[in-house]
Amino acid sequence: MTMYRSVLMLAACAVMCTGLFAEEAVTTAPEPVKTITVGVDSKAFVFSPGNWVGNDNRGGSEYRQTWNAGAYCRIRWTTTAKEPVATLLLDTSTYPEKFSGPTITYSVDGKWTTTGCVPEVKLENLKGTGEHELCVYLTSSQQKLRWGAPGESAVNVLRVKGLQLDETAKPVDSEPDSKWALVIGDSITEGIGASQLASYSHLVEQSLRTLGYEYCNSACGWSGWLNKGDNPPGDVPGYYVISDSENGQGGTYHDDLSRWNKIDGNNHSLLDSAGHISGYGQTGQEPALIMINYGTNDILHKSNPSDTFASMVQGLAALRKSAPDAQLVVLIPFGQFYAAKLKEAVEIHRSNHPDDKKIDIIDLGLDARNSLNVSKGLYGGLHPNDRGCANFAAQIIPQLVMILAGK
Repeated sequence: MTMYRSVLMLAACAVMCTGLFAEEAVTTAPEPVKTITVGVDSKAFVFSPGNWVGNDNRGGSEYRQTWNAGAYCRIRWTTTAKEPVATLLLDTSTYPEKFSGPTITYSVDGKWTTTGCVPEVKLENLKGTGEHELCVYLTSSQQKLRWGAPGESAVNVLRVKGLQLDETAKPVDSEPDSKWALVIGDSITEGIGASQLASYSHLVEQSLRTLGYEYCNSACGWSGWLNKGDNPPGDVPGYYVISDSENGQGGTYHDDLSRWNKIDGNNHSLLDSAGHISGYGQTGQEPALIMINYGTNDILHKSNPSDTFASMVQGLAALRKSAPDAQLVVLIPFGQFYAAKLKEAVEIHRSNHPDDKKIDIIDLGLDARNSLNVSKGLYGGLHPNDRGCANFAAQIIPQLVMILAGK
């Protein structure tokens, strides 16, 4: 009887202890962090001009998307939370199964992280109360499925939905700088051969940021004045497509085959209602600077020489008409591809537009070409490596600053 009573007491104790532990586990579970979501239509978001479209043409509240490497967005906010949280919200629904989407690099208060695109990117390196700033760059993507087609969304894009913050956070309204630069080019400008944030274009663009410019990196591998961009048989149109010219003159312009006035293939125009290039779709948002680096792929892929030259001349005229006050800069390809013809095209433009004093050339010369032609050289090959890009940017930046200063 005594043993039986002891067993009953032990069993009762076990039940009571189990209940106590279960109750303790429930009561000590941490409460979920309460959050707010800042949508892409918030005035706290700033997007790089000329790069992004939304669910309502170039606006809307659901998302902003881009396919251009080097495109960026940023947002600032304040918080009183000592352990703040922030999650970048992305829409990856356009990606096919097992598709590797773009890579992004973001900085939080100056600390950098690189990651792939997933629906929720919890920001690392976020500490303390006060003001914080996030800047996100699209740094690389597969060179395919980026342009899209009329009536359809492109597949290979970065699509931002918003930023989720702790409930004590307050977004800080920002305005983009009024001046902006449109930087146009091929794979070298896109950043192939170097990490995108070490490419010559990014380094030049960051120098422009210190001068108060926003910028649009509009570059695509394989592309040229006539040559289609992205992995052959790429779907990104040539820049300014002319056919049936004679000796570089005349010919027929094909708007449907050209990308100079479009953001993507889904009928999103880069032009405003007045026919001018626009940073965000409204009038009075023309770029202050346009720098273009084309010619390499037209040589390598054997585009028609007459039509290519006609494209240079007529393309520069179209840029001037669509950006009447912009400084135009023709950057001679580092490999000297079409160097003589590009210089001739600029001279013809000056002759045809005698009042246009805002078109210039930057040419790094034979030294740049030779540095890329050395087998196993320090500067890389056709596509400059990080060292090559750094050296070329160091030569471009002071010339560009002098041009912008009117010297």
